[in-house]
Amino acid sequence: MRHRSLLEIPSGVQCFLGDEARLRREIERVAVEVFRGWSYEEIVLPLFDFDDVFTRGGGGSPADGVYRFIGRDGEVMALRADFTALVAKVVVSRLSRRELPLRLLYGGEVLRYQPPRAGRREELFQVGLELLGAGGVQADVEVILVAREALSKLGIDDAVFTLGHVGFALDLLAGVEDPEKRVAALEALRRRDRDGVRRIVGNASLDLTELSGGAEVLERARDAAGSGEALARLESIVSELGTLGLGGQIRLDLSEVRDFDYYTGLVFEIHAQGSGLELGGGGRYDSLLGRFGREMPAVGFYLSLDRVSELLVKRGLSSPERESSLAGSLNDALAARTRGERVRLVKP
Repeated sequence: MRHRSLLEIPSGVQCFLGDEARLRREIERVAVEVFRGWSYEEIVLPLFDFDDVFTRGGGGSPADGVYRFIGRDGEVMALRADFTALVAKVVVSRLSRRELPLRLLYGGEVLRYQPPRAGRREELFQVGLELLGAGGVQADVEVILVAREALSKLGIDDAVFTLGHVGFALDLLAGVEDPEKRVAALEALRRRDRDGVRRIVGNASLDLTELSGGAEVLERARDAAGSGEALARLESIVSELGTLGLGGQIRLDLSEVRDFDYYTGLVFEIHAQGSGLELGGGGRYDSLLGRFGREMPAVGFYLSLDRVSELLVKRGLSSPERESSLAGSLNDALAARTRGERVRLVKP
């Protein structure tokens, strides 16, 4: 074990002060205001839970990134690695009598180990929502509209939504009979490792890894795989978004599968010019709540406060906090605060 300073900050965690902290609060405030405008209500979730909540809810490689510890009663516990799994548990265990669909919003930190890469952190600040009990195309479109409005309110009008459908990728890999090869192929897809997919499953993956671009991708996908349920659903979503005037903000990537294995349908990432990594993402996860005992369709998304904040700073869209005025006495300070002014009583 290497020697470290007591003042050293652990790798992957963050500390914010002043304008940085204020900007994150403002991003969260704006996003939550938009979410509430679409009738979502806030849910406050625990910072840790039993480990099997996240292994059952996340599955696959993301579960390997969970930070675990032993509770006082000897149970294996885990720090919050994902909001969606916690929402699923709470809905099944405590909100079973609520009328569907349920619209829930949340915000806070998740902690998840990720292999070192530029821009990747282990402590992630997110704000997001889940629409539970609604399985139609309209629900898929709704979450994209909410995300778009939230980003627009923050001044990011050029957000691009890259859409895929997990079912399409799984259908094209159905011919791979070896389970280990299928898992390895999906892992390679998550990494956008085109050559890795080809090495694992051969040239059958060629069309899949190249099916990205504009609306013409749908035609190419039909040629490659014919008309299937996944492709038909994705076409309906794209058509609806086009009718609403969002066609210019939609791209397609039919190799998109995202990081968690609970996704079953639509998946998407959100990008904008100047941001190297996605600003957020989400999708449909109709089988997740069944893992906790109640089958229910669901769809949702999150925004990364860290990446949205970095983009706003880069674009000069964040404003510094107002300067404080010096107050000569306690009475002066109270009078200034009554007027809503920012004050400093103790001089530097």
